[in-house]
Amino acid sequence: MRVGRAVEWVRRLSLWSVLALAAWAPLPLGSARPWAAAVLAIVAGLIVMGRGVADLAFAENEPVDLRALGIPALLFALALAWAIAQCLTLAPASWQHPIWAEAQSLLSLATKGAISLDTSATRDAIVHLLLDAAAFWLGFRIAQRPEGARAILIGIAAIGALYAGWGLIVYGTGNRTVLWFNKWAYFDDLTSTFVNRNSFATFAGLALVTSTGLLLDTMHARIDFHQDRRIVLRSLFDLLMTRAAWLVAGIALTLTAVLLTHSRGGALSTSAGIAGLLAMILFAPSLRGPWRGGFAIAAGLGMLVIVLVSGAPTLGRIAATAWDVEGRREIYELTLEAIRNSPLLGTGLGTFKWVFPTYRTEDVPFTVEFAHNDYLENTLELGIPAAILLAASVVLLAIACARGVFRRRRNAIIPGIGVAASLLVGVHACFDFSLQIPAVSLSYLLLLGAGVAQSTPTRSQAGVAAIT
Repeated sequence: MRVGRAVEWVRRLSLWSVLALAAWAPLPLGSARPWAAAVLAIVAGLIVMGRGVADLAFAENEPVDLRALGIPALLFALALAWAIAQCLTLAPASWQHPIWAEAQSLLSLATKGAISLDTSATRDAIVHLLLDAAAFWLGFRIAQRPEGARAILIGIAAIGALYAGWGLIVYGTGNRTVLWFNKWAYFDDLTSTFVNRNSFATFAGLALVTSTGLLLDTMHARIDFHQDRRIVLRSLFDLLMTRAAWLVAGIALTLTAVLLTHSRGGALSTSAGIAGLLAMILFAPSLRGPWRGGFAIAAGLGMLVIVLVSGAPTLGRIAATAWDVEGRREIYELTLEAIRNSPLLGTGLGTFKWVFPTYRTEDVPFTVEFAHNDYLENTLELGIPAAILLAASVVLLAIACARGVFRRRRNAIIPGIGVAASLLVGVHACFDFSLQIPAVSLSYLLLLGAGVAQSTPTRSQAGVAAIT
């Protein structure tokens, strides 16, 4: 009895600690400042360590199915090991970045070189990778039981809605500040507690996808769509006005916030996420029924109403807003040139902003800190082989979620949200750097971890639950 209570106490403490971390992360400018990212990494590390000690103590009472993690974990570990090797001074001289030899000749000092152009920047980027891994593991570990997975989803949806609501308040009262600071960018766009509108659009989009999935799941569980149409409509209205009212409000808040960021990339990627979610709903065997087509139509109409309520001026501003590609074609071309100069070794994870100035031309007269394409940026920094390993580790986890949608007899919506979230961030990574913002990557990897945890067949889950 005491062991059972201790296990339950550990579960609850882990869940609330992770949700508190997810709620904190967006507040200090999306945790995109070094001190905020450091706090996030330290706290996440402490939670992982605490949960690890508890897992060792109660290993017999808390079995975990790790089969879905084997290959992705190996690929991630190899990419991480290469990033670590990039900032070590043990690499052969022929592998070291040329700047180290130049520094030795200019300073007349015996300096030890590395593959990375800036070992300090690489170490910081490694910490971010470890934070991402910690977020995924915590989401995966807590979501071993469906109730834990649902708690994570509810938390992400609620947190996103609250930050969207705050953003709308700031936007409606003049849009002059970010927290207590005067805005220094994006004066006409909603950014909530973030600096960059595109990053907040991704963050709010993740919450929108999650809220939509939860609303679908609630409707599927609580309404018998085989009844008379009038009864179904009455039950649906009652549900939307009572138990699911907060989800409807969350969808309205996050969708409106995404629109008011005026980020076309954010709108496109969020649309991809919603489309992916609807596809999972339509094809999931466990979600078959006459309600699916009606839900898809109702969801589309509901979002259209919200878009119209947000106002024609908003739509006009989105249409008039630049695609955020000023100079991006040139940035992409120059990044590809830099990749060709170091295709295998890379320049060091996290070093793009130091590498790019050496390739910048008159066509790019402004400072560039990001490639505005995570795939290109990772390839430049890690080299082609390691960048492929890193991307493949995430793709395989998303595929595991997709398989779970088709294999699960219950709770298929949980891995379905994991697929939709992966589509959202995967599309947006083609246009921007939102996954480099800790608050965004934390939310995404919690959703992905929960999706992978609930991707195994229901029978396997029932066996684990019976043991625990």
